[in-house]
Amino acid sequence: MAFPDWIMLDGYVFRNVAPFPDDDPTAAVGHNSRGDKVGVRFLVRAPPQPSCILLNWEEGTGDRDDFSVLAAHHDGVLFVMSYAVSLEHGNAHYMFDYLLYRAGQQPSLHLLPSLGGSVADITSMLAMDGFIRLTNQRLRRMRGLDIGVLWVTMMSLSWPSFKLPDQWEVKRPLITPVSSIAFDLESFMWYWDADTVIPFGRYLCWVDYCFGILFWDVSDENPQLHYLEFPAEGKACSYGCQTVGVTNGILKFVSLISDNDDGRDAENFSPFGSSFSIIGWTLRVIEIDMAWEKETVLKSDLLWSLDGFAQLVHHEPRVQFPLISITEPNVVYLVLRQNGKVEEAGYNYEETWLLAIDMVKKTLKMSFPYIKAEKEDISPEVVAFFEDKYWCFQPFLPAELSKYLNLRCTSLSKQDCMESAVLPQPRQFGCVEYRALDASSYARSIF
Repeated sequence: MAFPDWIMLDGYVFRNVAPFPDDDPTAAVGHNSRGDKVGVRFLVRAPPQPSCILLNWEEGTGDRDDFSVLAAHHDGVLFVMSYAVSLEHGNAHYMFDYLLYRAGQQPSLHLLPSLGGSVADITSMLAMDGFIRLTNQRLRRMRGLDIGVLWVTMMSLSWPSFKLPDQWEVKRPLITPVSSIAFDLESFMWYWDADTVIPFGRYLCWVDYCFGILFWDVSDENPQLHYLEFPAEGKACSYGCQTVGVTNGILKFVSLISDNDDGRDAENFSPFGSSFSIIGWTLRVIEIDMAWEKETVLKSDLLWSLDGFAQLVHHEPRVQFPLISITEPNVVYLVLRQNGKVEEAGYNYEETWLLAIDMVKKTLKMSFPYIKAEKEDISPEVVAFFEDKYWCFQPFLPAELSKYLNLRCTSLSKQDCMESAVLPQPRQFGCVEYRALDASSYARSIF
């Protein structure tokens, strides 16, 4: 039986760690537009343990050579990589390549057509104008800030082998509000700034947590972008307080909201100084009408009193980065962070737990110690992992690719494997592929 049904994909990429095993069922190799060989594989674990990305890119040793994950849907994971290419007369330009990973019996890694132009295009532009024009929109597009991935199932008598197109198709849809709200398109376009792009049924959705969602029905021959505002109670512009996700085909919105009247969000609130609520909404869709319906509310005072929290909370804790389970509609995952002792450890870190909360039953289902300080000497790679999480913690990405990989959990039943991370402490999974690890072991097991 395949295991697990979905994963929490860690955005931190472990680079050039070791040669890939020949029999790794997750590994795929491709090339970027410069011709560099690029290999990707995954360490897959059941939530709330994060699954991680391992990269082999021997040429990617420059200070600004970057590789990151953008989006995921079904068996696909979309990556973006950037690197400098040399042009004429001592000029250089940063290229952005998109690589599409597809899981399966034989995973693949395909280079997508460039959005910023090929090396030849850039060289021609430089020769013609003497410089390269880069608008803010073009930069966002090149960096993948407005890009998502959506797989759509189509009926066909025969299905040819998978082949990517050699260019992008440009569409210019109209933007219309779902409800009869006062809508100023010029003002909307000025302030709109997508935080994430997610798939939902036949829709691709651009999400701005300060405002709402733009829905694009990819099956519509006359495409339009339908704008739906978030509930006024749930809007916030601070990072790490909200999430939109799809669970069992239903779109949900979760927000951490201050219970004070000052309009602030709950992101940096200590539970001992201020109260907040975790509120969940469900999107109700009837034909072309859409509306938010409030479903669940969990107050912070109840959250901190749940069984199991006493052993986790001890020093200025705060919850952030909610994540909606793909398979359990009532479960929300949270990141619990509390200040570490930098002076004693000798590096920056914040003790971090990953929690699974049942919003209906008001229970702490599972927890996982994600980051804890090491008393003994640790490798530079692990320190780099801790430091990255300290300075620029990124939300986890829900992904279903584990359903499409050739993974087996033979020594335990699937239910036993899923229960191996339950409160109060994670246990060993008992099968080679899936082990419960603390944060240092999580990082060290990769190197």
